[in-house]
Amino acid sequence: MDSLKLMEEMTQVVGIAGDERRVSLLLKSYLEPYCDEIVYDHLGSLFAVKKSKKENAQRVMVCGHMDEVGLMITEITKNGLLKFIKIGGIDNQVLLSSRVRVLKQDGNEVIGIIGCSLKDIEACDEKKMLIDIGASGQEEVENMGIHVGDSAVLDGSFTIFNENRIVSKAWDNRYGCIMAIEVLKALKDIELDYDLYIGATVQEEVGMRGATTATGLIHPDMGIVMDCSFADDYQGKDNEIGQLGKGILIRYYDKGMMPNRALLNYLVEICQKNDIDYQYFYNMGQTDSAWIHKLFAGCPTLSTCICARGVHTGNSMIDLRDYNSAQKAIIQVLTSLDEKQIQAFKEENR
Repeated sequence: MDSLKLMEEMTQVVGIAGDERRVSLLLKSYLEPYCDEIVYDHLGSLFAVKKSKKENAQRVMVCGHMDEVGLMITEITKNGLLKFIKIGGIDNQVLLSSRVRVLKQDGNEVIGIIGCSLKDIEACDEKKMLIDIGASGQEEVENMGIHVGDSAVLDGSFTIFNENRIVSKAWDNRYGCIMAIEVLKALKDIELDYDLYIGATVQEEVGMRGATTATGLIHPDMGIVMDCSFADDYQGKDNEIGQLGKGILIRYYDKGMMPNRALLNYLVEICQKNDIDYQYFYNMGQTDSAWIHKLFAGCPTLSTCICARGVHTGNSMIDLRDYNSAQKAIIQVLTSLDEKQIQAFKEENR
């Protein structure tokens, strides 16, 4: 499997929250050869299951999320422009003049550009913005097969910068989907001490909804979340939080989860022992871990994220060295876990 080819294919497919089916089908095609079965919740979250030889084995849930931020068409105007609402968090300044890909119900796409009247530019209000697909009227738009409720994403091609840095749309969070595929493939001939559930949730960008239902499906004993967080290294200072090329994020605080300290320290020890680059990180955002760690009786959950510049735009940038560090760390964690270790994490705060 060529990692770069996989990355391009996975980031370029369109799938906003609530409309992830094309991502799901692609993910399934890559996971299925390396697992015992594929399971779903009823929102569309998908997990490949790798069974251990133990009866009543513990369950470890490893997930990214399929959805990307985007737009939904709410109205077709008489002069052939498309009104929209935002699905997920997108800054209005990112929208204006951006090129978009409108996904029709037949699976084909139409290119458009977001614009507004000259008098509305300074206000930068998304309610004043419209998508222009070059149509001259409402009937022409309808004849093109575009309807209210169709989704759109900010366009951003897959481009490699200076060998290690890659720009594309949707690194948040096709990173997690790609990682799920490559990790499962790496583990295909390794016997684990637990049942592994690895895949991706849906609707994370609109409230981590798939994390809730997927956790209900799996009832994990431990969780690992793979997501892409905001880098903040534009000033070039040594103490900036989230720096490209500095390794996997040791996420010691975010808005949604206070981490299990033993599990977080375990990740640090894994990195130190195996010469894996890592960096300490916190932010005010959330990931699927916000729900996974607290449902039912609780579940010790580890964030294994990387950072990117330009998250929630059409041109986000990751560093391949961070991706490789995260992959090594995740594989080392998964191959070193056993029933006793998982139980110790569950009992950490007693």
